[in-house]
Amino acid sequence: MNYSKITRYLNCDILINQNDIERYGFDKNKTQGEMIDLAIINNCHIIVKNGKKGKWYLKGKDRNILFLKNKIEENIGKFRNGVYCLLLE
Repeated sequence: MNYSKITRYLNCDILINQNDIERYGFDKNKTQGEMIDLAIINNCHIIVKNGKKGKWYLKGKDRNILFLKNKIEENIGKFRNGVYCLLLE
């Protein structure tokens, strides 16, 4: 899968407790670049960082982009500072 755009949404998380690849999340010490690589390999459109010291999560596997954008719009600004999600399109 090729992505041409990555958008960051601050104070946002979606699909809570629906971690598609690693149920308990990925090590907080992974880099954003490593997580993007994992998202591409696993066909996930959403990467969530759960705060500055929080874990990474991959979500949105094989989900429709429009569905994911709607979920993001519903949740922007509803989470604490440091939590963000990346949408890979």
